[in-house]
Amino acid sequence: MSNLSLFPERLKELMFDTGQMKTRDLAEKIGVHFTSVATWLKGTSLISLSNAVKIADFFECSIDYLAGMSEVDRKVTPRDLPPFYENFRKVMAEQGVSRYRIVKDTDIKDMYFTKWSKGATPDLLSVTKVASYLNVSVDYLIGRTDY
Repeated sequence: MSNLSLFPERLKELMFDTGQMKTRDLAEKIGVHFTSVATWLKGTSLISLSNAVKIADFFECSIDYLAGMSEVDRKVTPRDLPPFYENFRKVMAEQGVSRYRIVKDTDIKDMYFTKWSKGATPDLLSVTKVASYLNVSVDYLIGRTDY
């Protein structure tokens, strides 16, 4: 299960372990405004999946670790990702679960699936809920790893 309340702490830990990296430095490295990083560190805003991937790629860690879904900080090598909805549909098919079933069994609204199918990037919270429901890692769900 997701525990996004751990995200700010995990991010602070990774920044500290990388030579006490400053907020502005991380923002520059991943291509976002420093205020975005500051709000993630405070836990006052949800992070998009695309920005979570940028952070995970920079630190070469799993998104599951960042999101509090795993206690293990696995090294993950960055790679090009397939479009989110494309990989999501593949995983749903593997699991034998329909979009309808996910909507019925979770608090994720169908309109989000429609937006994702048109190329919108989900937020990390929604992705962790779907990954938990499908019993897969976030990294696998988005095509970042093969496990």
